[in-house]
This record gives sequence, C-alpha cells and structure tokens, in this order.
Amino acid sequence: MVNDRGEMFSSQSAMNLVAASQSHCVRLLIRTGFLLVCFVLLLCCGEKRETPTWSGPAKIAVVVPHTGPLMEEGQMLQFGALMASREAASKADDLNLEVVVYDSPCDPAGSVVTAKRLTTDSAVSAVIGYLCAETLGAVLPIYQDAGLALINPTVSADYVRRRETRNLFSLLYADGDQAAFLATYAKEGLGLDRVAILRDASAYGSVLSSAFDAEATRLDLKVVANVAINSERAAAAQAVKSLKRTSPEGVFLAASPRAASLFLLERQRQHLAGVVLGPDQLADLDFYEMAGQAAEGLLVCQPILFETENREKSRFVSRFEQLYKRQPDWIAAAGYDAMRLTLKVLNNSGPGRRAFLQSVRTISGPDTAFEGLSGPVFFKEDGTSRRPLFVGAVQGGTLRAAKPPTVEFPVALSTEK
Repeated sequence: MVNDRGEMFSSQSAMNLVAASQSHCVRLLIRTGFLLVCFVLLLCCGEKRETPTWSGPAKIAVVVPHTGPLMEEGQMLQFGALMASREAASKADDLNLEVVVYDSPCDPAGSVVTAKRLTTDSAVSAVIGYLCAETLGAVLPIYQDAGLALINPTVSADYVRRRETRNLFSLLYADGDQAAFLATYAKEGLGLDRVAILRDASAYGSVLSSAFDAEATRLDLKVVANVAINSERAAAAQAVKSLKRTSPEGVFLAASPRAASLFLLERQRQHLAGVVLGPDQLADLDFYEMAGQAAEGLLVCQPILFETENREKSRFVSRFEQLYKRQPDWIAAAGYDAMRLTLKVLNNSGPGRRAFLQSVRTISGPDTAFEGLSGPVFFKEDGTSRRPLFVGAVQGGTLRAAKPPTVEFPVALSTEK
C-alpha cells in the first residue's frame, strides 16, 4: 500500500519484511505493538521485567542504503532491526509504534537531505543506522540540532566524533579500542613478548598504531619495530626485510586492506615467522581474495562470533535464517541489538526526543548495561561503547573463532550466558 506521500507501508496483519524494496528510495512503515515489550526483553535478555511507562504513538527511523556498493550490508542491518521489531509486534495487539525505513546511500550530500527531511517529523523519537563514516559525520550535526539520539550499529571511525554533543551512541567499538584490545590479546591471550607494528600513512593507520603502541607499553609488551608501508609491492618487500631483522613474535597491521594484503603476500614469500593480527576491516571476503593463501591464520578483531557457545546467539541465528532464508552476519546482529536497545529505552522514557536522549545517556556503566547478543554494552562519556570484543582466525578462506576467542578487556564483563 502507498500513502498520500508516496511512502510504502504495511500493517501488522500484512507484515512481510522480506518483500521490502531494496532498489529505490522507500519508507516501510511497520506498526508494532509495545505493551508487552518488557516481556519480550525478559525472554531475550534475561533481565528483570520493568513496569511499562511508554505510550505512543511514536516513530523509530531506520536509515540504511538501498542502493550503491553497500546495498547488501544495508539490507542485513535493516533485516536485523526489523526482526527485533517484528518480535515485539508478535507479543501485543496495541498498534502505537511505527518503524520507518529511509533509504540513504553512502553519499554525504544526499544523506544530509534525507536527514533534514527526517528531522521535520516530530513523531520520530530516535534514529538507527548509517554504514559509512563519511555519511555519519555529515548528518550528525543535523541530529544534534534536532535533539535526536542516533544509535549507530556499525561505524568504528573515531574522527566522526569531532564536536560531538552526546547524541551519537555507537554499539561498535572505536578503532582505537579494537587496536588496544588486540595488544591485550597478543599479551594475555597468546603470551607474546615481542611484537612489531606495520602502519600506513592514513589517519586510520595512525589511530590504530598509536592505540596499539600505548596499550603494549602499558602491558610491558615490547614493540621491537614500527614500520611504515604503502600500497606498493616494493614497499611491502622492504618492510618485511626490516621486520625480519627484529624477529618479532607477532605483527599488528595498522593498515588498509590493500597495503595489508601486499604485506601478507610478501611475508609468505620471505618466510617471516610469527602471528599476524589486524583490525576488523581485514575480515572481508574481498580482502581474502586479494591476499589468497597468504591470509591463512590471520587474527582479526570481531564484534561477535556466532559459533561460540551462547544460547541467545543460537536462537537469533535460527530465527533469522527461518525468516529471511539466509545466514545473518555481524551487521544483522548489530541491527537487531540496536532495535532492541531502542525499544528498551523507549519503554523507559516514553515517546519524545528529549526523554529518549536523556534515558539512553543513563546506560553508562556495568550496572545499567544493555545485554546484547555478545554480552553487556554501555556507553562512555563520548558515546563510544564498552563491550566485549572477540578474535576470529582465517581458516580456509573463512573466519572461525580463534583460540582463545577473547580476553578480558577493558573491564570484567561476562560474555556468555
């Protein structure tokens, strides 16, 4: 059905989320019930049931790309979020909440137009979405001016937080945090004493390198070399030669996928021993195709590992596969958690931007943490999250849980139920 503004929507009785258009701009209005959301969260999270204070109507906006290079990732984020909304709707008949899906490709200028249109709808209490750091940085000031909380499931870039006013809440760790975690993993999980850093000249490489080095220093993990690299084969060959002279037990790749793949290929050719650790950008099929067999054994940071023993994660995978006829990835899980978090906050705060923003800011420590699929999540003062982190190992061109899959960082948080 299409309303007078040309928006596509479906009612609870005709809710078919899979049929949502992914090829052009569309807003899918899904009316969901909310009276028993606390009961749903009790089943999902094992949390104590709270007295519902929410009354509607209100809207949650989900902003994802329906076109462009990240269309498939946008679809996964949308599916995860809508599945959480669908589960809430199945528990009650009172229709007083709408989930509105906006198309916003990774185009900063176009996304600003969409964000401005979105913020004019006073019924929108919160926003979930965005996959690109550049786009997120462009729209954040608009949401700040409108007093809207933006729950971002997937962007780890630190630089988007310039002039942040505590409106952005990231479920994913920051880039510096994942680098520090990998230093902790090298020391505590693998028992390494001597490591090297391979960095490129990008801002991304600088953040990763600095954070890893600082945490290594704190842990008395000796950094025996910090070598620069670019995206040329000759530079990779020279970097490997330099590293061989220092005999590191492990190498941390603070570099882009292109530079990292050249290093791995040259490392294989020159028989440089030791383990290699890298950020989550290297956990990608395109990267494995670039590096080939040279990527075997690579250890990368991950926000979730589905194969670890966790009943709630297993239920999520089963329900997702049944509903969408495909396996979920970490982006789908992030969208699912983002919607569940938003529903929980709305239940506590009631509708309205100011009330929601104030309520989500109270999730600021272990005692108020939200129980996500991978464990408890809470937000630091700058809106970045403290949460469990994991390590995956490349085996046969796919990612498996490393041994061990995680270490305690940055605080003692239980990751299994």
